[in-house]
Amino acid sequence: MKLYKFRCMNTNNLTALANKQLWFSDQYDFNDPFEGAHIKDNQVPQDILDTFVCKPKQEVDEERFTKMLNEMGLQEGRFTNAQLFKKIAEHDLQVIVDIVHGSKIVCLSLSEQDNDPIYNNLMWSHYADGLRGFCLVFDGELLQQDIYNSSNKSMRPIKIQYQNIPNTLKLLDFIESESVLGSDNNFNFVDAVTKTVATKSKEWSYENEFRILSLSKSQFHHYSEGSLKEVVIGEKMPLEQRKLLSDTVKSAHSNVTFKEARLIADSYSLEIVTV
Repeated sequence: MKLYKFRCMNTNNLTALANKQLWFSDQYDFNDPFEGAHIKDNQVPQDILDTFVCKPKQEVDEERFTKMLNEMGLQEGRFTNAQLFKKIAEHDLQVIVDIVHGSKIVCLSLSEQDNDPIYNNLMWSHYADGLRGFCLVFDGELLQQDIYNSSNKSMRPIKIQYQNIPNTLKLLDFIESESVLGSDNNFNFVDAVTKTVATKSKEWSYENEFRILSLSKSQFHHYSEGSLKEVVIGEKMPLEQRKLLSDTVKSAHSNVTFKEARLIADSYSLEIVTV
């Protein structure tokens, strides 16, 4: 399993390479304006809402209860149990969404037989300065293990799915999940929420994106020397920058193969050759 990280030549990327680090970003810093987009379906049958039973008031911390009502826009004495239940469910669902969407994320590309981004012109154009940058080629399994260790075991790998419409989060599914009503169904709502950061428009399918999410607050995570297998240099990178890149790689990685992405004459295709 190969994972790619396309890079431009700049000080930040060279520093991260020398330190064997990957930068994890907030999803709202990404270039897709639809990041995290999803459809909310808050329809819940009345009979489900009626299953909610309030605790006697004396069992509830009054200050905490008042604060909760204010957060949900409710006034004491002006709501039914069913209305309160729905508001609580909506609030708790949004908490899960905020946690998942608040993850730090590194975006990579996955090599597959029918879709290998290393040969894609757009990847080199958009993320590697039009063949003036480079691409890091990782052993995917080793890299995931490294990030798992670096993030204090709070990481999750996800392969992006490409589709025509965003995923839908149904409040009813959340209410009926084990975490709310103690249902014995196998529906995992955290998985459903995670898919909202793992789906994109089909227009992005050329990226064949693979993400690693981390709940760690750190934006840098380390990988081991053995995780990086190859560095593919864009054909248009100037000679002095090639030397700087090569020296940087060799200072931290002893067994990396260097390759070059070249234009194939009389075509719009690329080839990857060992140098």
